[in-house]
Amino acid sequence: MPRNKYPEQTVEKILDAAALLFLQKGYQNTTLQDIIDATKLSKGAVYHHFRSKEEIAQRVGDRLGDQMWEPLRHIRDDPALTGLQKLQAVFAVSFAGQRQQQIAQTLPHLCSNPQFLAMELTNIEAHLAPECIAPMIRQGMADGSIHTANANALAEALFVLADIWLSPQTRPTTPTEQRARNLVFQQMTHALGLDLLTDAQAEQLVQLCTPVKD
Repeated sequence: MPRNKYPEQTVEKILDAAALLFLQKGYQNTTLQDIIDATKLSKGAVYHHFRSKEEIAQRVGDRLGDQMWEPLRHIRDDPALTGLQKLQAVFAVSFAGQRQQQIAQTLPHLCSNPQFLAMELTNIEAHLAPECIAPMIRQGMADGSIHTANANALAEALFVLADIWLSPQTRPTTPTEQRARNLVFQQMTHALGLDLLTDAQAEQLVQLCTPVKD
């Protein structure tokens, strides 16, 4: 059997096919065989790189996350914005309707797979909070727009709440439950002087809810 000279291209071909299928059919309705058929690769070629649909989805999720880093770095490094304005801009980008819809259609609920949940927590604690959010908060502490005792702790708390607890992508959630979470998040952050989730963004999260079946 000839050796694959371009394994990176093969991996990207599999991920491209999977991402499109997840977006078109939803993660749950896409099978590994669907992905194999779409790539026109042999089953062995796909299994050489990925052991399961879940592993493919993890890599698709990684790529979606990587796409966010450039706009977040741009916001972080913008000299025209205060620390608070940068945080508000991050929330505007993160909770943009098109991005949230893409995530909701492409990836499974976090609670359905502990590995996905662990990956999200690790990303927040190891990368997002210390590398992106904490510098904005420290700037806000310096320019007077944010008042907190610890930038790192606030960065982690905000995005564990936002990405894990607030997001309808974590688990199937009814519109009523989502509105309750939105309101509590707005109340908590407002009490800290951080108005981060607008009413329009909150309503977009409601529209993404997957109703819980009785």
